[in-house]
Amino acid sequence: MNRRSARSAPRPPTGLLLQQVLRSVRHVGGDEDAILRRAGIAGLGEKAGRDGWMQLISHDQFVSIYRECVDLLERSDAKRSGRPAMGVSEFHMLCYCMISSATLGQAIDRAAAFGRLFEGGVGEFTLRTVRENAEFRMHSASRPRDAHMIFGVLTGLSSFARLFGWLVGKDLSPLTVKICYGPVLDEHVVSWLLPWRVEYEAEDNLLCFPARYLALPLVRSAAELDELLTTFPFDLATGRSSVTPASVWVGKICATALAHCSAPPNTEQIARQLGLSVATLKRRLSDENTSVRELKERCRCELAYDLLGDRSLTLREISLRLGFSDTTAFSRAFKAWTGRVPSAIRHESGLVGLNRRETR
Repeated sequence: MNRRSARSAPRPPTGLLLQQVLRSVRHVGGDEDAILRRAGIAGLGEKAGRDGWMQLISHDQFVSIYRECVDLLERSDAKRSGRPAMGVSEFHMLCYCMISSATLGQAIDRAAAFGRLFEGGVGEFTLRTVRENAEFRMHSASRPRDAHMIFGVLTGLSSFARLFGWLVGKDLSPLTVKICYGPVLDEHVVSWLLPWRVEYEAEDNLLCFPARYLALPLVRSAAELDELLTTFPFDLATGRSSVTPASVWVGKICATALAHCSAPPNTEQIARQLGLSVATLKRRLSDENTSVRELKERCRCELAYDLLGDRSLTLREISLRLGFSDTTAFSRAFKAWTGRVPSAIRHESGLVGLNRRETR
C-alpha cells in the first residue's frame, strides 16, 4: 500500500452512491440528464462521477436523485420480468398497513401479507424465528448477475432495518444482513446504506436480528409516519432511532473509513451523513462527553491494537494504514493514547500466541 492511498480522504459516500446508481440508470436506458434537471441540476450527465460536483449537491437534491433512480430501476425490472412494480407509493402503503399493529412481529406479518400482492417480485416477504433469532426475508426476483438491481435490494433492506427500529424506538442490534449478490459495489457505498455486518452471495436477502424485538410494542403514530415518509427511505439518515447515541453512529462511520484504508471523514461530512447540522452533532457529542476528534482517535487506537496483533504487517505498514506519515508519528500518537509504545504491544501479542501454541 502506498502512502497516498492510505492517507487520502475518501470521496463522500453520497457521491460514490450517486455515481454508481446513475450508471445503473444508464444501463437500463434511463435518462439521467432528465433526473438531474428535475433535481435542479442541469446538463451534468457524464460529470456525475466528479468529486467536485458531488460535494456541491444539497441534501434535498441527493434525496430527489436517489428516489427517482431507485424507483426507475425497480419499475424497469418489473416491466422486464412481467411482475407488478413495488415503487415509492406501494412502499408507503405497506408502511401504513404496519403502523396500526400492536407489536413489531405483527407489523412484519402485515408487511408480508401486503407483499403477497406482489407475488414473484421484490415485494415477497417472509418472517421466521430460528431459535433466538428472527429472519426477515426479502425475496428478489432479479438474478444475481443483474448487478444494476442491487440498489433496489440494498435500499430495501436498509429501509426495513431502519423502519423496524423506528417503529419500536430501538435500533435492531446486533443485526446481520445477507444479500444474494456478490460484492459488486464499492464498500463505502454498501457500508453507508447498511452500517452492519454484511454477508454476500447468500441464498436470498435477509435481515437477521434477535427475536426478542418481535414482541416490542410499536411506539410511533400515523402522524409521525406521515412526517417520516416525506423523505423516507431515500433520505438515508431518517428512520434511525433517536435512542442510539450519536457517538455510536460517528464511531461506526470512522471505523468503516479506516477499515477501507481511508482517513475518516471530517465533521461536516459526518454531520451530513447523519442528517444533522454541524452544531447539532457537536452539541449531542458534547452531551455524551466526547467529540468527533476523540472518537476518531479511539477508532484509530482500537484498529492499531488489532493490526499490531497481525505479525505479517510491519510497523511502517501499520502506520500508513492508520494514516500516519511514518512510524515515528504513529509511535508518538500510540503512546499518547495508551502510555505505551507499539513495539511493546506487539511483543506481548507474540508471547500470547506462543503460549497458546505451547499449550495445545
